[in-house]
This record gives sequence, C-alpha cells and structure tokens, in this order.
Amino acid sequence: MKTNKEYVLREIAGEPLLIPTGMASQKLNGMIRLTETAAFIWKQVDAASDLEEIVEKILQEFEVDEEIARRDVYGFLRELYVRGIVEDIPEFAGDQKL
Repeated sequence: MKTNKEYVLREIAGEPLLIPTGMASQKLNGMIRLTETAAFIWKQVDAASDLEEIVEKILQEFEVDEEIARRDVYGFLRELYVRGIVEDIPEFAGDQKL
C-alpha cells in the first residue's frame, strides 16, 4: 500500500487537507478536506502492510467499535483507491479506477 505522492497532507487553519500537486492538480481542482480520523488513516497507509493493520491502529488511537473502524477504514481507502489517490492495496485489486 502506498499514497500517491502527488497528494500531500497539510494542515491549514487547523484543518487537515489533501492537496493535489503535479498532474493530480489537473484532475482535481481544489483540495480534499479530511476529518481527524481520515488524516490519521492517510498517515498510516505508507507504513501499513494491510488494511487490518490500519484498523488495529484506529482501535488503539480512538474509542470506536471495531466494526465501525473497519467499515470506515475500508470505505475511506476504497474511495481514495478508485480515484488513484492511494495505490497498491491488494484487498481492492479488482476494483475499477475512474
């Protein structure tokens, strides 16, 4: 798993934002506002070996039910994957990209 290096996470005015750079800025005109949890997930992608490892880190960091954590991690990263914002997630290998 890895993040697309053309997207950078920055905090602006106290809000976490994903900002497209390079060729990605031609596809997405603007920024993606993230929640605290979404920013935490983003920061885990490059170091995690699989989605379940990220779910475990969410459970350690936040007070949340395991099923909700799993649904949120898989749902959020699936959306980013189909848009090419994260790459190489074996669990989503069959998903169509836009």
